[in-house]
Amino acid sequence: MTAIVTGASSGLGLAIAELLAQRMPVVGVSRRGPSHILGDAADPDTARRTIAAAESLGAIDLLVNCAGAGVFGPAGSYVETDIDRVLDANLKSTIVFCDALFPRFKEHGGTIVNILSSAALTGKPNESVYCAAKWGARGYSEALRAEAKGTKARIVSVAPGGMDTPFWTERRAGFMDPHDVAAVIVDAIDRRINVTELVIAR
Repeated sequence: MTAIVTGASSGLGLAIAELLAQRMPVVGVSRRGPSHILGDAADPDTARRTIAAAESLGAIDLLVNCAGAGVFGPAGSYVETDIDRVLDANLKSTIVFCDALFPRFKEHGGTIVNILSSAALTGKPNESVYCAAKWGARGYSEALRAEAKGTKARIVSVAPGGMDTPFWTERRAGFMDPHDVAAVIVDAIDRRINVTELVIAR
């Protein structure tokens, strides 16, 4: 059993990777920080390199897509690079890694966990592009789950509320501890019942 976790350098991704590493080999993916594979999770070459590294440790049966980035401001204030960054980190990276592993998970078994956000459930002011990316990832996850029906693949989507992580430039009082959120997610992965969607809020 081997897991791949994108966005594993900090915050929720790091907390999930650390918990999983207590029971199986984990290959983390990030643009920065103490991860196994450095690279853009939206780049298919990063996915190929990550999968090769994970296969050297054992059969891959878990993918956690936790890469993400946020650029916020009123509609009309975004430049093209802002839009590309948010869509790549939150949506394209999820598609790239799922497309790389979903076919084998359908045949041999495996779980995909796509970390969304409460922004995938409710439109929020000053978060139009971020919401668009997360709603897209939610739609992709639901379509993937429909396609996985009757196969050995399991698709779980998770929509956590605000967490006190480096995603924000300043500490967010009252936000959730990412370690608490990670514990809920890993517990859902371990459960024999088929958890498909989680909304986590304080």
